[in-house]
Amino acid sequence: MRLRGELTEFVGRRSELTQVRAALGAARLVTLTGPGGIGKTRLAIEAASGARRAFRDGVWLAELGSLRDAALLVPEVVRSLGLSDRSARWAVAALTDYLADKQILLVLDQCEHLADACAVMADALLRGCPELRIIATSRHVLGVAGEVTVAVPPMTVPAEGQPATPEDLLRYEAVRLFTDRAVAVQPGFTLDAASGPAVAGICRRLDGIPLAIELAAVRLRSLSPGQILSRLDSRFPLLSGGGPAGQPHHRTLQAALEWSYGLLTEAEQSMWRRVSVFAGSFDLDAAEAVCAVGRVAAGEIVDLIDALVAKSILLRTGHRTVRYRLLDTIGEFGLSKVRGRGNERRLRLRHFRWYAALAARQEAFGPRRVPWIAALDADHENLRAALEFSLSEPSEIALGAEMACDLWRYWDTHGHLTEGRRTLITALERLDQDAAVRPRALWVAGYLTQVQGDIPAACALLESALSGARAAGDVLAEAWASSFLGWDLYLLGDHDQGHALAQAALRLHRESADQVGEVLALMQIGYIHLCADERRQAADWFGECARVCEDSDNAWYHAYAQWGLGVAALLCGDHDRAGVLEGAALSTMRHMDDPMGVVLCVDALAWIAAARQEQVRALTLLGAADAAWAAIPAAPAVPLRRHHDAALAAARKAVPDGEDQAAFAAGTAMSQADVIAFALGESSRPTARPGGTRTGAAPGTGRGSLTRREQEVAALVAQGLSNAQIAAMLVISARTVETHVQHIMDKLGFRTRAQIAAWSAGQTDTGDPPAGG
Repeated sequence: MRLRGELTEFVGRRSELTQVRAALGAARLVTLTGPGGIGKTRLAIEAASGARRAFRDGVWLAELGSLRDAALLVPEVVRSLGLSDRSARWAVAALTDYLADKQILLVLDQCEHLADACAVMADALLRGCPELRIIATSRHVLGVAGEVTVAVPPMTVPAEGQPATPEDLLRYEAVRLFTDRAVAVQPGFTLDAASGPAVAGICRRLDGIPLAIELAAVRLRSLSPGQILSRLDSRFPLLSGGGPAGQPHHRTLQAALEWSYGLLTEAEQSMWRRVSVFAGSFDLDAAEAVCAVGRVAAGEIVDLIDALVAKSILLRTGHRTVRYRLLDTIGEFGLSKVRGRGNERRLRLRHFRWYAALAARQEAFGPRRVPWIAALDADHENLRAALEFSLSEPSEIALGAEMACDLWRYWDTHGHLTEGRRTLITALERLDQDAAVRPRALWVAGYLTQVQGDIPAACALLESALSGARAAGDVLAEAWASSFLGWDLYLLGDHDQGHALAQAALRLHRESADQVGEVLALMQIGYIHLCADERRQAADWFGECARVCEDSDNAWYHAYAQWGLGVAALLCGDHDRAGVLEGAALSTMRHMDDPMGVVLCVDALAWIAAARQEQVRALTLLGAADAAWAAIPAAPAVPLRRHHDAALAAARKAVPDGEDQAAFAAGTAMSQADVIAFALGESSRPTARPGGTRTGAAPGTGRGSLTRREQEVAALVAQGLSNAQIAAMLVISARTVETHVQHIMDKLGFRTRAQIAAWSAGQTDTGDPPAGG
């Protein structure tokens, strides 16, 4: 991910920042080392932020603290770079290929528990990527050739017994940090002659460790600096004796955490322990579901969360959707308390049940797809932790396998194919041979393997799924296995058997009243006809698919059906209809956040532009499509690749040398958002805020208030088409078109279709053409 913004001010560390920057100038791997709580992450982020301008392709952060499986390290880094993990090629070598010509600064945060894997990956990346720089944070060195280590020390503290004015004390980093955090807790706080000695004593007592100082400062809500110091002096002799030998800073931090824990009420202590089972961040609903057990009731959770936030145990993140997280050191301390009481399994089980229920909603295909996917993204680390727990518990393996299967379209569309496939394979290794979920787990694993391009392995899994489903009488699993095995056999050249299995899958899905499976089978059959250049048969199947999608409110697959209809229309020579359909599909893909769907539509719009002799536009879109395919990484299926290659050849032939390369390069350099806007013919200028025409606006001045679909309908009304004709063009019902027309009139203050037509023509005249045009 791009570097996140921090909620609190960065204090001090000038010497260390200078040291890190100098090291980064001299070496390509700089590792910041030190114990937990010493401030390695904040220093790394601050140093990286200051170096942004030196790196053409950006500064990126990979947070590894919650990752436990070293095999997922590279996919996690891939995801952190904003890429999709859709290929079995995403190993270190493939990541090296991608970064080979990039000028990037990569921050690998919290490498210690994956030190060997991080070292191997970093060494390979640095050897193959000459302009890559890495900053790593770890509790110990990685041991890579050329690595420069910067040991992060505690913050500077005033010497004991040294008289000093407040001004003198503020020269010390630890005192400045305490004062900064104190003002946030108690706005009227000032460091003066009365408070200065106690603050200096607190900072000395805590060895200048930033996390310990922040935990102490928050106590100013109820204690004076002198009271904090006296309590530290009474507690630390009892607490500092434990901990690893030779790690005094570790002992001090543990003592500070014990001290903070001891100041909490019993209910607050219990809440700290319970939220420690979460990985990454969590929301209030999850906290109430997981933590409301025993003597803590659900109604108390929000007050306990608020208390832990107030005392800096929990950090609050987000604005629209509020979430909470524990710093790793604080979370580790909480888990140690849970384990000491012997009730970790009970909490892990509640945690697993909550996230299994989230996965089981399976809203990938309906109108709630976007918020469901957003919820899964926000809780990705919790999903991973829940699955790891379930697959380690013999009594929960079958339910864990069900959860992994429920996430199949999330694994696929949001760049987690390697993780999903690995999870399913682990589940299959541990499942009983006669487990009811086994056929489903086999076809999901086969599908994920298929999407990664490992067709022989996919076939083996899907054949096992098919035979297992038939033996168990599991009609739904038989339908899905037939569908995906049919596609694999088609790709391998057995067209007749592939087509027969697709038809069998359609029959079984219909018998099971499974509309999601039905539309996928219809789309698959349409795609087979498209690849065979049987364009009219393809259009018939895609049209049937679109109708079923509309009946079942499946907007996502409806967009894929429109894509197929658009390609079929192009091949039939109807360029205008093809443009409208592809524009409509792309608009939906943007909303659904589906990178594969986006690139399919962009590629098709490039073919349409080439067919219309708009060759510069075609080259730009083809460049954008090539870059998008490479980033996934994937490629269009071989039968359709010929359309891409033909469009590219025609465009290059028509555009003078030099200009063709510039147009193509312009496309490769565009962001996805810019590509979509360009492909849809949208202005690059910010649009008016949606949500209705402003009060007092004249009729017809509210284009920004129309949805994308309403703009498409308005453009077709301007062409003189009836509702039935528009419905046929967009593959929606006439009643839906009628509703859109009424909404357009309401929003723009119009009473007739002629007014819509005149308004739409005026919009086009101002240089803002309709989608697909």
